Amino acid sequence: MDSLFSHAPQSEGEAAAAGEAPPSRVCRLSIPAPRDLVYNAFVDDIHLWWPAAYTGFGDGTHVFIEDGLVGEEGDDGQLQTWGEVTSEEPGRFLEMAWTLGWRADAPTRVRVEFSDGPGVTLVVLTHDGWARGAEGAEQFAKYNEWPRIVGRFAAFFGQPAPSAEEG
Repeated sequence: MDSLFSHAPQSEGEAAAAGEAPPSRVCRLSIPAPRDLVYNAFVDDIHLWWPAAYTGFGDGTHVFIEDGLVGEEGDDGQLQTWGEVTSEEPGRFLEMAWTLGWRADAPTRVRVEFSDGPGVTLVVLTHDGWARGAEGAEQFAKYNEWPRIVGRFAAFFGQPAPSAEEG
C-alpha cells in the first residue's frame, strides 16, 4: 500500500534519487558553564578542543575561527580554509558557509546556537544546506562525524564525550 502522506519520510538515498536534499544533521549537548564562556571556548579555543584527526594537517595544526574565516594552519605555516563566518551574534550563535574537504563553490551551512538552560548552556549544532540530488547525498555522507567532534568540545568542559546526541 502506498503511503497515506504525500511527503512520507525518505532515506537519504531516496531523497537524492528524487532530487531532494538530505535532512539536517543536528547535534545537541549541555555544558555546565555560562553561555558566554561556552561560546568563547567554541570560537576562541577551537584549537584546543578540535580533534587533530579531523584536520588536513594532523598533529601540530592550529584550527581557528578569526577575521571571518574558519580554517587551520599547519606547523609549516600552510593554510587551509574550511569556510567563512556568514553570521554571528557573540554568545548566541555562529553561522558558517562550510567547505572543509569540499568545493568552495558548493558550501553547506553549519549553525551553532548557544542558549541558557537550567544550570547549563545548551549547544545545538545544525549542518544543512546540502546540494540537491547525488551531490547532496555525498555531502551528507561525508559530514557524519559531528557527534565525535562536538563530543570533544563537551570533553573540553569535563563532560563525557558521548554526551553529544544526534537527532
